[in-house]
Amino acid sequence: MRCDVLVQTLTEGLSDGTLDAEQPLPEQTIAERLVRAAIRAYRLHPFNDVDAAVVADVAGLPLDAVSRAFPTWDALLLVTYDHWTAMRSSTRRRTPTCTVEHVRQMLAEDVADPGRVRVLAGVINMAGAGTSFADLFRKRYQDYVVGLTVGLQRDVDAGIESIVIAPERAATQLLAVYEGLQIQMLVRPHLDALTEFEHAVRALREGWRRRHVPAWDLGSVPAWDLGSVPTSPILPA
Repeated sequence: MRCDVLVQTLTEGLSDGTLDAEQPLPEQTIAERLVRAAIRAYRLHPFNDVDAAVVADVAGLPLDAVSRAFPTWDALLLVTYDHWTAMRSSTRRRTPTCTVEHVRQMLAEDVADPGRVRVLAGVINMAGAGTSFADLFRKRYQDYVVGLTVGLQRDVDAGIESIVIAPERAATQLLAVYEGLQIQMLVRPHLDALTEFEHAVRALREGWRRRHVPAWDLGSVPAWDLGSVPTSPILPA
């Protein structure tokens, strides 16, 4: 089965609420059960601690059920991320009034339920691979950027936002703030991500209202004194 068909089929199957633990489990239902188990596992454990054995154990299934249901680990990751995202969208009680509020709402959900961010960190790693799952993930990501772009343009048309730069650039900047805070949540657990989002959005909106932002002239920037640049706490000196 092609990866896009697999993801779509499983996501739709997970959404229709047909899982019945009392009935014999066909392969499709086993896959659904494994995806739900993966969500539970990533809520409970750090990303690197979750493997096929953990997912199978949480699902109450034998280990070989994972490889039978999913051709690769990346397949399980992508389907899990897809379903987790769809599940959040279907359970929101309040419709956001604008695109920025929509992104803030997603960040608030990440703060309350950070497991999905751990899965995203793993899914992003597949984006550079030369596989069909990588192609599908890149397409999903681009579709999301397009959705933000359309949303911001709609907000401009409705008088909610004042944006004089291209909506695509505004969407890219908004997404950079959101995903940057997602990453920082993983390494700075005490960060108040929502407060930082509010500060960053105020700066973004100020920039969106400016008609001309001069580009950097890299030739006029003095060379750095590398000895004065702080070293990374992660990378070796």
